[in-house]
Amino acid sequence: MKKTKIAVIGGGPAGFIAAITAAENFGNRENPQIDIFEKSVPLKTILCTGNGRCNLSNNISDFKELALNYPRGEKFLYSVFSRFGVSQTIKWFEERGLKTYVQPDNRIFPKTDKATTVREFFIKKASEYNIKIIKSNVIDVFKQKEKFIVRSEMISEEYNAVIISTGGNHKKRNNGYEFAKKLGHLATELKPALTSLITQEKWVKTLAGVSIKNACIQSFYNNKRISDIAGDFVFTHNGLAGPAVFNTSSYCAFLNYSKEKPLLLKINFTPSSSEDELKEDLLSEISNFPDKSVANTLKKYIPKSLALELLKINNINPEKKAYTLNFKEQTIFLKILCNTELKIIAHADEGEIVTAGGIELKEANSATMESKLIKNLFFCGEILDIDGLTGGFNLQMCWSTGYLAGLNAAGK
Repeated sequence: MKKTKIAVIGGGPAGFIAAITAAENFGNRENPQIDIFEKSVPLKTILCTGNGRCNLSNNISDFKELALNYPRGEKFLYSVFSRFGVSQTIKWFEERGLKTYVQPDNRIFPKTDKATTVREFFIKKASEYNIKIIKSNVIDVFKQKEKFIVRSEMISEEYNAVIISTGGNHKKRNNGYEFAKKLGHLATELKPALTSLITQEKWVKTLAGVSIKNACIQSFYNNKRISDIAGDFVFTHNGLAGPAVFNTSSYCAFLNYSKEKPLLLKINFTPSSSEDELKEDLLSEISNFPDKSVANTLKKYIPKSLALELLKINNINPEKKAYTLNFKEQTIFLKILCNTELKIIAHADEGEIVTAGGIELKEANSATMESKLIKNLFFCGEILDIDGLTGGFNLQMCWSTGYLAGLNAAGK
């Protein structure tokens, strides 16, 4: 009997779990040949996830609730996550020796808190199954009768099945998109997501490094509300960054905002209180501490450095006594806290950047990850038109789609 041969093009998280799953699911039928082609360092991208700790996933068991965290691909992922969701993923890791834990914010990490542990885990497992890692750039993939020919800078070989897991690349179409296109597939427009944002307002640079906790950011474009995101963010030298901003950028990835036509952000620094509750609390604060400066009064709600900037912009003397605030100034006070506006003119090449867009989902089977056009051709990971928010969602998509691709490439 001839050995079954599977080529995995792309040695990232999706590619590795696909290769290992394929190897495990051949069982006693035969000893397959599984090759991972990776032109760079295998699993290099995993090392920077979770600030070097590797945010493996997010502890959401309901597959529909989990899928809500994907600006693109939500409905497609219903089928994927119902077959291999968070609980199955964590069980998969734990049963193979990688211990995990859940943070209070639901994010899941390896117990070592080191991304290197996850990389070493996959490299070791691949070795145990005799999966070959070919450090070579693939230059062509094509179908010849019932087989695929994979040509790299080092070898040209025939395979029974091919899994394309080359990840995303919004700056330049990577080979994976071109291979898919040559095999008859379509890819959408590509844009960066989970980026930091650049503001039109220059005063933000004076606050670089100042963090804001539990804010609410609403985004608007063409007078239409695009997103409503709660979470933390930080001021940068030219704008905003942090989880709430990254997630906002994802929902706005395909909007053509610019200096001429900016994206409007409305920031509520105190979303846990209604405007009436905040007004009552503010009046109480002024009544109890009438001789406080307005800057120190605002300090109860936002960092003083931010308070000073916002008061300056709104022409209120920060040293003014709180009790001297007139009705108009009190209204401005509330606006500062509940509805500070910033105009976004561009995204920055900084953040947790993933690619929005990819292989058209209508051309892939969500139950198997197999192409609907080419038998025994599979896609998994970020090359697909799927991207998630911050918090482990993009890696979870890689684990789930990679697992299904590997399982079905093995003929299960």
